[in-house]
Amino acid sequence: MKPCLALAGGILMWIIDFEASGLTKSSYPIEVGVTNGSLEYQALIRPYEHWTHWSEEAEATHHISRDSLLSEGLDPDHIAFELNNLLVDQTVYCDSVYWDNFWCNALFSDCGMSRSFKLLDIQELVLNSDSVLEAFLDHKRKLESSGNFVLHRALDDARVIHESITLALANRQIE
Repeated sequence: MKPCLALAGGILMWIIDFEASGLTKSSYPIEVGVTNGSLEYQALIRPYEHWTHWSEEAEATHHISRDSLLSEGLDPDHIAFELNNLLVDQTVYCDSVYWDNFWCNALFSDCGMSRSFKLLDIQELVLNSDSVLEAFLDHKRKLESSGNFVLHRALDDARVIHESITLALANRQIE
């Protein structure tokens, strides 16, 4: 895997986030967003016919209807292909590796593809430093309450995570 890239003294890393049809083993990914602070990718995912689980509670959280996925969503095979091309040999971070990995695996396995990138929890970057973890959580809370992001939408959630961890790690380097 390629290491995180440094850019002008800053940290350039990939962050991915998924929205899903619910929080059960029958749920599936409905939206993906990924960013490294410079490049971004976002897509609604049209469900396969066998992806039938739907949680009204999840819809109330992310405000994405199943009908909009059917009419506006992209083919899951196309999305998996694009993610593999964008993220080849990269380490990609997420804020909930259990669920994000579950939905990423559902996407790729149902497409019959192997993914070309490694997925790790953002905790891997903050585990050894209480001050970095505190700074990350503080920045994340501030960004989420700023009104500049649509929460529970994949790309904006990835942007919040990316900006929060970048600021937290940059502060550590200054100290």
